[in-house]
Amino acid sequence: MPWSCSFRSTFRLYPKTGGGKDNLDVFLEGDGKDPDTILTEMPYDVARSATPGKLPDPKRYRDGRQLFRTIGLVYEDAAQGLKRLHVTDLGNAVRRWRPVINASNAPVLGRHAAQALAACQLRNPTREGVGYDSTVTVFPFAFIWRAMIALEGNISSDELNRAILKVQNEDDLEDAIKRIRRFRIDNDLTALGDETVSEQAKNDRLLVWMAWASFGWTLIQDKRSAGGVYSIAPNSKRVVADAAAIRHRHREFISEKEYVEYLSTCAGLPEDLR
Repeated sequence: MPWSCSFRSTFRLYPKTGGGKDNLDVFLEGDGKDPDTILTEMPYDVARSATPGKLPDPKRYRDGRQLFRTIGLVYEDAAQGLKRLHVTDLGNAVRRWRPVINASNAPVLGRHAAQALAACQLRNPTREGVGYDSTVTVFPFAFIWRAMIALEGNISSDELNRAILKVQNEDDLEDAIKRIRRFRIDNDLTALGDETVSEQAKNDRLLVWMAWASFGWTLIQDKRSAGGVYSIAPNSKRVVADAAAIRHRHREFISEKEYVEYLSTCAGLPEDLR
């Protein structure tokens, strides 16, 4: 089965232009809070609400939780029947860095973030990860990076949609890279295979995967500002190459908590001595 492309929420790591909090800030400051509390703190335009006067749709919290746990920043746990959000060590590091992060210093945090992303598995114990077959052994972000490195540092939406998002293991990845190379020579889309998502939906759906793989557009440049293809950011080439070279053993996890905490541990953050 192809990688799921049902996700819709995306994010940027660089601070919000003009100040003010965004959803990432709210989640990173949400350690120990229940979902309803976090929902009420999320930026919300009352004027655009379908039902003015009511709280935002709980789906906004679920989308944010799914978005940020995928990359090891938060997870949800329940004790005595009450759900609580937990922020990982990686999430706390991002919270501390975010007010001062810029294009020049992004690789400092990016090295740790990339090490966590390299350990992310397509099949995992989260709601989004349990549906994959037991034969799927994919590290999605590492696979995307390896493909980009093998393909002159960039990749297009068509190449992702028709080739990369179908791979189920390392051998499939090598085959996908070969097909993309043929496509770049012959300019024949049939060399890539069928679409994973429709032409009309591909940009929005693929954007989420690339926002994750770029860690909020710090490791990879958004194609909308990079000539129509996703390109490894010039100051992150070494960071991405080092992380892409890591070969993790595919693991089984008993819970979302265990898995997400494992991703945070893989970041290799230095001890906080403050």
